[in-house]
Amino acid sequence: ELLGDVALNKGERLMLSCGVAGVPPPRITWTFNNKIIKAHYDHMNSHSDLIIERVSKDDSGTYTCVAENSVGTIKSLGFVYVKEPPIIDGDPHSNRIEPLGGNAVLSCEVRGDPPPTIRWSKNRINVLISNRIRQLNNGSLAIYGTVSEDAGNYVCVATNDAGVVERSVTLTLQSAPVITIEPVGTVVDAGTTVMLNCQAEGEPTPTIEWSRQGRPLLANDRISTFPNGSLRLTRAQKEDTAEYECVARNLLGSVLVRVPLTMRVHGGYSEWTEWGICSVSCGVGTQKRLRLCNNPLPANGGHHCAGSDTETRSCQKQLCPVDGHWSEWSHWEECSQTCGQGNITRIRTCSNPPAQHGGRSCEGKAVDVIMCSVRPCPVAGNWGPWLPWSPCSESCGKGVQSRIRLCNNPPPAFDGLQCEGTDTQSQVCKETSCPVDGKWSSWMSWGSCSVSCGGGTRERTRLCASPAPQHRGRKCEGNDVHTDFCNSNPCPINGNWGPWNSWGSCSKTCNGGQMRRYRTCDNPRPAHGGRMCAGADVHVQRCSTADCPVDGSWGSWQPWGDCSASCGGGERTRVRLCNSPSPVNGGRPCPGDSTQLSRCNIQACPGGPQRARGSIVGNINDIEFGISLLNASITEGKSGSRIIHATISNVPRPLGPAMRKLISILNPIYWTTAQEVGGAVNGHTLTGGIFRRETQVEFATGEILRMTHIARGLDSDGALLLDIVLNGHVLQLPSHANINIKDYTEDYIQTGLSQLYALSTRLFTIDKESVPYSWNHTITYDQKRGKMPYLVETLHATSISALYRPLEEVLEYSIQASITKGDRSNQCPHGFTLVSAGPYCADENECEVGNPCSHTCHNAMGTYYCSCPRGLSISADGRTCQDIDECLLGGNMCHGGQDCENTIGSYRCVMHCGRGFRRTTDDLSCTDVDECQESHPCNQHCLNTIGSYRCACEPGFQLRNRRCMDINECRQRVCRSDQQCKNTRGGYTCVDLCPNGMTKSENGTCDDIDECKDGTHQCQYNQICENTRGSYHCTCPRGFRSQGLGRLCLDIDECEVRDACQHECMNTPGSHRCLCPAGYRLMTNGKMCQDIDECVEQNIQCGANRMCFNTRGSYQCIDTPCPPNYQRDPATGFCLKSCPPNDLECALSPYALEYKLLSLPYGIAANQDLIRLVAYMQDGVVHPRTTFLLVDEDVKLPFALRDENMKGVLFTTRPLREPLTYRMKVRALSYSENRGIEYQTTFTVYIAVSAYPY
Repeated sequence: ELLGDVALNKGERLMLSCGVAGVPPPRITWTFNNKIIKAHYDHMNSHSDLIIERVSKDDSGTYTCVAENSVGTIKSLGFVYVKEPPIIDGDPHSNRIEPLGGNAVLSCEVRGDPPPTIRWSKNRINVLISNRIRQLNNGSLAIYGTVSEDAGNYVCVATNDAGVVERSVTLTLQSAPVITIEPVGTVVDAGTTVMLNCQAEGEPTPTIEWSRQGRPLLANDRISTFPNGSLRLTRAQKEDTAEYECVARNLLGSVLVRVPLTMRVHGGYSEWTEWGICSVSCGVGTQKRLRLCNNPLPANGGHHCAGSDTETRSCQKQLCPVDGHWSEWSHWEECSQTCGQGNITRIRTCSNPPAQHGGRSCEGKAVDVIMCSVRPCPVAGNWGPWLPWSPCSESCGKGVQSRIRLCNNPPPAFDGLQCEGTDTQSQVCKETSCPVDGKWSSWMSWGSCSVSCGGGTRERTRLCASPAPQHRGRKCEGNDVHTDFCNSNPCPINGNWGPWNSWGSCSKTCNGGQMRRYRTCDNPRPAHGGRMCAGADVHVQRCSTADCPVDGSWGSWQPWGDCSASCGGGERTRVRLCNSPSPVNGGRPCPGDSTQLSRCNIQACPGGPQRARGSIVGNINDIEFGISLLNASITEGKSGSRIIHATISNVPRPLGPAMRKLISILNPIYWTTAQEVGGAVNGHTLTGGIFRRETQVEFATGEILRMTHIARGLDSDGALLLDIVLNGHVLQLPSHANINIKDYTEDYIQTGLSQLYALSTRLFTIDKESVPYSWNHTITYDQKRGKMPYLVETLHATSISALYRPLEEVLEYSIQASITKGDRSNQCPHGFTLVSAGPYCADENECEVGNPCSHTCHNAMGTYYCSCPRGLSISADGRTCQDIDECLLGGNMCHGGQDCENTIGSYRCVMHCGRGFRRTTDDLSCTDVDECQESHPCNQHCLNTIGSYRCACEPGFQLRNRRCMDINECRQRVCRSDQQCKNTRGGYTCVDLCPNGMTKSENGTCDDIDECKDGTHQCQYNQICENTRGSYHCTCPRGFRSQGLGRLCLDIDECEVRDACQHECMNTPGSHRCLCPAGYRLMTNGKMCQDIDECVEQNIQCGANRMCFNTRGSYQCIDTPCPPNYQRDPATGFCLKSCPPNDLECALSPYALEYKLLSLPYGIAANQDLIRLVAYMQDGVVHPRTTFLLVDEDVKLPFALRDENMKGVLFTTRPLREPLTYRMKVRALSYSENRGIEYQTTFTVYIAVSAYPY
């Protein structure tokens, strides 16, 4: 009875039976994976049953029944496969919250045997796997560049032969608010209820807040907000007219929309006045009463009061006699004046009828005179008050300041004369005294010489007093002390012994000898009649008194020791002693080694090499490796796999923590030595350890690392030799982060007669957060080695650990590896096609079939991916490209005061223009829209204003329903009750009545009515009422523009005007303010920026041998050390030479070391002269024969030097468009008349270029 293969589920009962026959009866034993185990044995029937009640995964393996008697042995093998149902790590349901547009990994790590098949669905529909949405090898779902459609409920279903399990994940994508329903500007009647709808979407759900004119709107009995964000105003009032803002906010941002709301107020009549007197003193007459349309006044386009403002009734006091009545008036005569106010006259007679029955004669004048006006008379202009004086033109000393006045009190009108005289006054001004630079006085007489012989010095001095520096003027340049040589005749010098020389060599090396030393009379030598040295110049002493040494000699070699290994190459040693004779008295030891090493047992071990050695070079994250050494050992594991332990030395500390996850740097080793299972072969069996592997790892965060492994076979010790080259970037990890690398598998696909392709998608965790990354490999080897036994083999990597020891700069890895046939070992995976001639699997070029991408298709091994041009992004299907709205998503660089306009594939920033303005053709500024010329918005006279317009009517007309209607002035009680008012088109006539806006005084003259004082004007909000003769004007404060009579004055954005400020403009209500960058202050003109000299104003003390260098916008402390033999001039800061006597080397060095500091604005053009360097002689005179040269000329410097008129001119060679500080040295060589170098001066030049063009 033979065993067979058995497959069963975890927890089931296993029974294997083994029956044998033989003489004598055989003895039966059982082994499991080559280890003896116990089983029930029936001696009578030579039968044995192996029973396991509840099998586990550890019971999988090879079971062998061995029957043995004295004649022979027979075996029966059976393989038991225990299947394990899928198990998903973690809770059955989880929530994942990610930002919209980022990456999301939905975890579904599953264990089971056979490996479970994992399927993802969303809303009961299978998830379409693409280049954007990938399923990782461990079952997790990775979504790159999430879009709103990706949010929802996902279900991961894992299935194998042993069972099914599922897990649900809810993915929530957070996004900034977007207003879906915008409020609409409206005009409503006062007293009604107003509803402003504003709704927004976003994740988390945004909150909605309302504000008015930028101030939060607080709820009260009239103002309330609905849960959906809408605003309700009840019993609307005129004061509610304003601009309202709806702001939607959540964790990812906010969005705002503005809407104007106008409350229209209709006019209402006041109470009736008392009845007037009866129109006649006898007989039937009439009397009137009035009411005014001021309760309330119409506003914001409201209707005028409906109905009549006058009521009349009849009255009678008594019967009247027949009084005389006037006849009709005669025709009017012509006006007595040609301009301004004149008189016209007419006459009548008391004859219609004449006075009768005691009636009174006609009352009144027989002559009627009224004022008339043909046209306004010219008004001569008159000066207004002087404006304040402007700032002084000079910051010091005498300057000029001016002031102006305007011809507006009143301004000339109706062809009147302009104001006489000038509109500008100037006067001399003085802020502070100007600085006076100091100048030297003449040199004083020479002082006495310092010595009488041998060369001394003498000095003369001068004072900085012609004039002395005043008012912060510069100190005198140069030295105030002049030193000259004197008494150069040499003094007598007596000779003196120099130090003894070193002892010479001994005349013998042992048994006693002599040695000598010498000295010379040169410290100093006798000169100029000085005495010679006294004493001997040689000294002798004994040496080498010890006995002579005896050198050592080797004895014979001893026998060889045991070999260190039984296979794969070991070592054995033997030794010899230095005792024939031994060295004495300091004799030399025996030459050569005392130990010999020999190779032994060099035959290869079964299953591949047991060791591996290699070198690693290249760079990661732009950090260069030196040469890192790799050493690995391979041992047998207990669970059917091989254990690889490796160390890498000389790993740079900045890279050590990040390289803990790069386990595939060992891939050639564990692929070559993996435990072979079920007929699969490892890399050593397939290639003999000689192959080339190209590897690429790509992280979800975008970093890419490439590796090249070259395996050169096994050396004489049986170790695998490797050369590894790294190049690219990896995800940087903190050293304290806890890294856990998950188990993974790799599928190796035969893609050619001598080529393999392997790929895997893996996970590692950083402090329990999962991070996906993918690997792919291409392996080439010798075609003569043949192919894998299967089209697909699977490498299993488990028990992975990594440790970096920063003190030793050593990285340790440990991994267990085995290789089996693939899940579908004789089928090509998706993305490959079978080449039967191999057979092998060739890559399928999906880009050539069906054109799967909308723009660009990239074929890759086993797959493909689509890409988009700049400005486009891949859509959710992973194939089509869609435009990126940089303006909506906020990925634009437009700053405040600009509008973003989206274009296909890009965007552009244009100037933001307010209402009533439009952008110019270059999109860089705004210009006023002349609504009167372009749209003709008025049916009457249109007046254009800055940013707006207004519709006006001719005098005597008023605007009603966009039409100019004649004003019936007579209804407004413009005449006294005893006067007659006649309305005319555009005017009226009233006897003895003053013009509109005037009132008659007691003496009969017409005086102006000041509407601004009596409150009858219609100027509202922030409008200013200005009274004029007969009328008034509503004007806006400076910096505001008018929207029309009675409407709010709007702020003018002065920053929209080009060049309003030199650096940055900030608009303020009614004005603007210019801002300057750090290190600058605003000049008195309020527009230009001026550099702050921090060195002077902040009294910067840089310390010894350092100088404060004021740069535009900042300052620097630069090193200005003086070399030996140089002293710093306290007046100039230069280093001036001060040589010791008779120091020729010092005398030939440069006379002065000068530091030149220059601060320049950004954008200086090429070929622009910057500094003129001058070399002076010691007496301060310009040297006539000097050449200049750059000492350490750098071709990258944007400067060059030329000689011109005894000066060195430093100039630019290209525009200065980088904010840098340059340092260069210039050497000035001054020659004597015979062309010998007379003076040298070294200039160290610092040039600082600002980031701003000022």
